[in-house]
Amino acid sequence: MRIRATGLVVSKGAILLVREHSGMWLLPGGSIERNELAIVAAIRALHEITGIEAHAAASLFEHVSAHHIHHVFRIAVSDNARPRTDARFSAVQWVAPQELYRRQITPGTEAILARALAESSSLRRHEVAATV
Repeated sequence: MRIRATGLVVSKGAILLVREHSGMWLLPGGSIERNELAIVAAIRALHEITGIEAHAAASLFEHVSAHHIHHVFRIAVSDNARPRTDARFSAVQWVAPQELYRRQITPGTEAILARALAESSSLRRHEVAATV
């Protein structure tokens, strides 16, 4: 199993997702380098993948999926953050919570998002407001 630092990045009620060349969407993140803290890895991966600078980060939970152990962090960014697409991915996009499950999302990402939405009143507020 690979250990992964995964970032849950929310801005203006939308969640940042990246699309692999296979078409699957996932949360930005990556491997944790030797002697690197997981929170530092999540911030580094966000910047490498999207060009976005983190303002703050906090640990949310750990999630074990079929192939990864995810250390999940909520990462705060500027409200006007504009991500760019890294060559490793075909797209980077802000996605409203009510649109998440219309995308082809990896099972691990789907489970992380379900838990984060269940545990986060601010994300639920945006989800409910957007569906009314």
